Amino acid sequence: MKVGESNHVYERPWGLVTAALWQKYPSEKTPHVLSVDVVDQHVDEERRVLHTHRLLTIRQQVPRLLVKLFGGREPVSYVLEVSQVDLATQTFSAVSTNLTFRDLMVMSESVHYSPDAGHPSARTAFRQTVTVSTSVPARIADYIEGALIQRFQANAHLGRAALDQVMERLAAVATGASLKVAAASP
Repeated sequence: MKVGESNHVYERPWGLVTAALWQKYPSEKTPHVLSVDVVDQHVDEERRVLHTHRLLTIRQQVPRLLVKLFGGREPVSYVLEVSQVDLATQTFSAVSTNLTFRDLMVMSESVHYSPDAGHPSARTAFRQTVTVSTSVPARIADYIEGALIQRFQANAHLGRAALDQVMERLAAVATGASLKVAAASP
């Protein structure tokens, strides 16, 4: 098993970051995500927590060895994301895991967004952890797991760029709406 981690601080408040997360896909910054479908969603009104299950359809480049295993083409795969948005603690947490090719490998990603401790009203801390384990012989497993963790680390910026793009758009809309309200006031 191999583990990869990534941390980042967004220069945006938690509410904006969380709103943008729901609009992150599809994006030209992350063309490997073909679609996102909400499978289940409910609100725990007493605890003020939104629970969501989403199915992501993904086509991503994989190591050449895996492409050969799949007949020479990059496979389409499905990922289940289970998330919770807790308004009381201002946290967004999600765990995503592959549903496809689970007999060969399990890749699990955990993400956590919360107000930054140093600037809670203006910045959002992001923590991402990925674990990969395979059920192939050790030498091949080490190669595959290492390649997948390297790809995760090399591509972590793409997801951040897609989220930044959505936040810019949302901030522009909010600013435009504020200007219209201000202009309309007597």
